[in-house]
This record gives sequence, structure tokens and C-alpha cells, in this order.
Amino acid sequence: MPPAAAPATSLSYPLAYPMVNVLLRFLRARFLLTDDMAEAAEIQADVEAGIAFRGTNLWVLIFAILVASVGLNVNSTAVIIGAMLISPLMGPIVGIGYGAATMEIGLIQRGAKSLLTASMLSLMVSALYFRLTPLTDAGSELLARTTPTTWDVLIALFGGAAGGVALTRREHSNAVPGVAIATALMPPLCTAGYGLATAHWSFLFGSLYLFSINCVFIALSTFLVCRILPLPRHTFDSDRRARHVRLVIWALALLTAAPSVYLAVGIVRNGTFTHNAQRFVDEQLNLPGTFVVTSRIQPRAFTINVLLAGQRLTAAQLRAARSQLPRYRLDNAMLTVRQGLTRLDSADTQALRSSVLEDVRSRQEQTLVGYEGRLAQLQQLLSHPDSLTAGLPGAAALLREVQVEHPTVRQLGLSRLVRPATDSLRADTTVLVAVRTRRPLPAAEEQRLAAWLSLRAGSRQALRLLVDSQNIPAPPPARKPAQRRGKRR
Repeated sequence: MPPAAAPATSLSYPLAYPMVNVLLRFLRARFLLTDDMAEAAEIQADVEAGIAFRGTNLWVLIFAILVASVGLNVNSTAVIIGAMLISPLMGPIVGIGYGAATMEIGLIQRGAKSLLTASMLSLMVSALYFRLTPLTDAGSELLARTTPTTWDVLIALFGGAAGGVALTRREHSNAVPGVAIATALMPPLCTAGYGLATAHWSFLFGSLYLFSINCVFIALSTFLVCRILPLPRHTFDSDRRARHVRLVIWALALLTAAPSVYLAVGIVRNGTFTHNAQRFVDEQLNLPGTFVVTSRIQPRAFTINVLLAGQRLTAAQLRAARSQLPRYRLDNAMLTVRQGLTRLDSADTQALRSSVLEDVRSRQEQTLVGYEGRLAQLQQLLSHPDSLTAGLPGAAALLREVQVEHPTVRQLGLSRLVRPATDSLRADTTVLVAVRTRRPLPAAEEQRLAAWLSLRAGSRQALRLLVDSQNIPAPPPARKPAQRRGKRR
């Protein structure tokens, strides 16, 4: 007797292969990048037009520098976003990545030259502005662009990939302006100009560091996207020349990307240390009766310097807090705890000022998000005026339906009461039905009318009935026209 398990096993594999092929075809059709890809000549023309910095591009760059500098100076997020939208700095960076992918040495050289020229011009113009402006305080927008974080590296990498894909499409979408906003190339340069004009060297080098990280990872992701796409490579007269150019390009790519990757790893490590240290301070040192005034976390030196106020912690409490450092992956961290406002120094004052500015910036962003949500609700109300009375007909039709059971109702009106979302309550809408009767309705009849209207509107629609029982005289009955009696002759 043949074994029963053999047929089942032999049939399972042939059935699995078609399913895998169907899944692969489905994924290929959904993620294919060549369907709406533009012609190679059109892509080349767009890249070369974005590289050149003369005429229109040069003037737009200068105006974008001034707009971004003013936005940073007055701490306006909307103005900074506008400057990032009109900034042409993405062109040379994309040109470098595209030239490396297509082995165009001349394109790489022109892109690098244009990027260096634009960077130096931006630095000089922004430094001149901040030298002449009477507002010299560093706001939260300036402070936010002095130190790169882990998220800046990821934004530059993914944003550059999105820009590379959008650049090669037949119809340009809103991805390119979105990449310009996300990667934020112009504000770090203007922040460097502020540091140069005011001799804040930490601002200068920190913002230049952020700018260079953004440039390298945008170019790297553009290079990878263009290498995946079927773009024509530059042809050479001899194979020896082609191998030489290919070797030079890969050597330059590795020399540029390797230090950036090393720095990015350091940024990720510093960000992880900062996050763990801040969590340790919040959970272990914010005790009842004691609060943290400032916390200076230096990930490169592995130090945590905390100033406490309020009830003083005992030596046993401090030892217990230090024993919790390994639980937060802070084994090698050096913890310094100072207690009492008499230990306040200039570094604490600067840290406290930065914390206040960051809190103000966060609250401004939350307020802006709230305003945008309320604006969207109002736009929805204006575009769909009848959507909030779903389930109910118009006032005239509803009046006729109501008068069938309640003949004393003479007038009816519909309205909407909108309650915007608050901190603890979500947005809500109530439909108001106002009726005017010829004589007061009994309480039972009014309750029955309200229940019928709620059922008519639907269970998801909040409804409120308002009854005005003013005495309205019934309209007089229509008089029949008198018939003339003819005279008998």
C-alpha cells in the first residue's frame, strides 16, 4: 500500500511556485520605476539646468538667503519654509549624484564647483545680513540647526532618494519641493553665517557639519537611485579609459561616503546616549519635592551634569540613582549632581535659556498644528455644507413630515453647532432643529418629536430640539370668490 503522505508532499511544491510567481509579479508591477520614467535626454537637461549658477538661479539664491536669514532672525518657521522652497541648492547636489551614476566626470566637476560657489555666497550674504541687523539674539530656530542628529541623517538619505525618483519622472510632482523642505539645506548655511558674524564658532562649525552631512547623503542616495534605473552611461573611446574613470568615481564616492558614514554612526551613538541620559534624569532624579533645573548632557565626553533645586537628595539616594545607570545603558557615564541654586553657573544659564527657547518653539508648533486642524474643519464645513445634517432632508421637506404627526408646528429651521477640538475634547457637531408652534406642545409630545428627529437623523448624529411656543394665529381660511348672479330678464 503506497504511503499517504507522499502525494500531499509532492503536490504542495508545484502549488507553491505559482503563488510565489504571482506575488513577485504583483510586487514588480507595484514597485516598478520605469513605467513613468522620462527620457534620458530630458533628465539630463533638467540636471544640467539645475547645476548652473548664473542669471536666474544666482538671483533666486541670493533672495532665498535673505529670506532664510530674516526667518531665522525673527524666529519664524513659515518664512524659513518659504526660503527652503525657493532655494536652488538641490540642483548641484543632485547633479553630483547623477554624474557619478552615469560616469559623467564633467557633470561632477560642474556640480561640485557650483555647490562650492553657492555655499560660499550663502555664507557671505548671511554673515553680512546678521552683521547689519539690530536683532542679535539666537532664537530657537537658530539653535535647532547647530547640531546634527540621527534624524537629520535619515531625512537626508530618504529625502535624497525621493528627490532622485521624482527627478526622473515625466511629470514632476510635489516631491522635489518636499525634499527641499525636509532636508533643510539653506537654514544651516544661514546659521553658519550667523556664527561667523557674531563669532559663535560652535554655531559656525555645527551648522556647517549639518550642511555637509545633508549634502553627502542626498548625493549618495541620488547616486544609488540613478544606478538602479536604466540610465545610459557615458561611453569612452577605450576600455582602459572607461576603467580608469570608473575607478576614480568609485574611489571618490568611497572617500566621500566613508567619513560621512563614520560620522553618521557617531551621530547615532550620541543621539542614543542623549536619549538614554535624558530618560535617566527624568525618571531617577525628578523625585517628589526635587526638580531638575538644568541637565547638561555631553555624549562625546560621556558626562551628565545635573543641577537640582528643592529638597536636597541624601547620599544614599544619590548612590541609588547612580546604581541605576547600567539599566539605561550608561555604564561608562560620569554623573555630576549639584544641588541648590547657589551652584548655578554661566553654562547652566545658557542651558536654561536654550531649554526655554525649545519649549517655546515646541508650543508654537503645537499651536500651529491646532490652527491647521481647525482650518481644515472649517474648510470641510464650507465645501460640504449639507454633510453635517446627513439623514435629514431640507427644512421645507422636514416641516411637511413633522406636520403629519404634529399639526401645531408651523415653522422649522435647521442649523449646525460646531465645537472645535480642545486639549481634552474632540471636535463635535450638533444639529439644531428649531420649531415654532401655534400653541405650547405638551412635554410628552415634545419628547416624542425629539426622539423621532434623532431617529430620522441617524444614531451617529447629535441633535438638539428647540421649541418656541409663541402663539401664531392660524391663517384664515381661503375665501371663495363670490359668484355673480345673472339678472333674469
